[in-house]
Amino acid sequence: MTEPSAAPLTDRTIHAGLWTVGARLASRVIDFLTLLVLARFLGPADFGLVATAMTLIFIVEAVLELPLASALLRLPEITARAYSTAFTLGLLRGLLVAGLMAALAWPIARIYGDERLVLLVCTLALAPATRGLISPRMILFEKAMDFRRRGVLELLGKTLAATVAISIAVTTGSYWAITAGTVMTPTVMMLCSYVMAPMRPRLTLADWPLFADLVGWNFISQTISAINWQIDRILLPRFIDVASFGRFAAANDLSALPYQAVVAPASGPLMAAFASARDNGRIREAYLSSSGGLILMLLPIFVFMAMLSGPVIRVLLGPQWDGASPILAGLALAGLLAVPAIPMPPLVMVLGHSRSLATRSLMELIVRVPLSLVGVTFFGIPGAIIARAGGSLAVSVSSMALVKSAAGIGILDQLRVAQRPILSIIPSVLVLLACKHYLDFEQDLYVAFFASGILFCLTYAVSGYALWVIAKRPGGVEASAFRILSKILQRH
Repeated sequence: MTEPSAAPLTDRTIHAGLWTVGARLASRVIDFLTLLVLARFLGPADFGLVATAMTLIFIVEAVLELPLASALLRLPEITARAYSTAFTLGLLRGLLVAGLMAALAWPIARIYGDERLVLLVCTLALAPATRGLISPRMILFEKAMDFRRRGVLELLGKTLAATVAISIAVTTGSYWAITAGTVMTPTVMMLCSYVMAPMRPRLTLADWPLFADLVGWNFISQTISAINWQIDRILLPRFIDVASFGRFAAANDLSALPYQAVVAPASGPLMAAFASARDNGRIREAYLSSSGGLILMLLPIFVFMAMLSGPVIRVLLGPQWDGASPILAGLALAGLLAVPAIPMPPLVMVLGHSRSLATRSLMELIVRVPLSLVGVTFFGIPGAIIARAGGSLAVSVSSMALVKSAAGIGILDQLRVAQRPILSIIPSVLVLLACKHYLDFEQDLYVAFFASGILFCLTYAVSGYALWVIAKRPGGVEASAFRILSKILQRH
């Protein structure tokens, strides 16, 4: 059992995570609604065109990503000069991304044989350029484990972007609706961040040494990771038509939502929790607790998405997107394989083992790129899904080995935290199979879909609680979640 003194850290992490995950879930709801409307007014070919334009932008943005917030978070005291250095680095990155994409726009259009890509690429490059200019002083709230303002910032950006995108889609039916929404979100967030965390930056690189280590290893890691993330999107447009690629892109975006809604916002709280746990000598307990909690949360989402991919696609996108359902099922299962690796990056960054990220990315590259080249060339989308699954498995295996090396946490201990979630999902899967057999998803799609979801979630929650009680209520995420829930119920 976790010692009592460890409980407050877990509780604080969960509280912080609830704010960030809650805000991210709310923003994902906005994304869902936006996608629902856009899918009615635009077709797979429109999504495929924008996805093609975004592919190289994703790679360039990932390669040039600077972990400025992580570097600031490590500092015991942040000076005005450090803030200004972070701002200057973000500005230089933005200019480099925009200039590089403008130079590559015409070659990209030639490669894919569509002149529309020239203006699309130049316009979409504004998104990563503005994303890196958010006020560096926002990190003060994260150091205090106050993630409410970050959540509000994201909700503002998503809401205004959705309004603009839907308006353009309804009035014009043009793919520029997707482009406008993509650029509007980071632009609004950037402007609002200086209202929430005002600063008057000056251009300087005086504190560059504070960022050099993380930026150096991050560049290597992100370069390799960018190739891993986008290799299928680079290859597929050369071997399949634009409408099929649009279906793949839509399914890929849906399968990524759990990570975007849970994993991305959890990164800040996890780094703060691991930094505190490192100082208190409880890094092992903190890592295993966070890993178990993430598996507990994400496992049912991916399983539900894979088993009910058809209804998910029809409810969210409409029947004209039915061809995307087997793609979604495959990508959801592939994403499930990477869940055990999620807490590894914030852990190794806190421990000063940033090179482990590059090692992990290299292991994925060795597996995924050859599989993608062969799979996409000969089998198209199914080959890309198999390559994705192979890469995810490589990420999980290498992550567990690197965590053992960096923090001394055994591989069996890392696997053991998945026992209760896996056992809890078995009766939930049986319930879902019964729903698919007895409920009419053709005639009563929405009733059957939501009834299945409710029964699935209830079965999973009851099974998880029963297994936790049988295990004599050990400390960890379930114990902290139960304490927080009890306090909420007592207040009401």
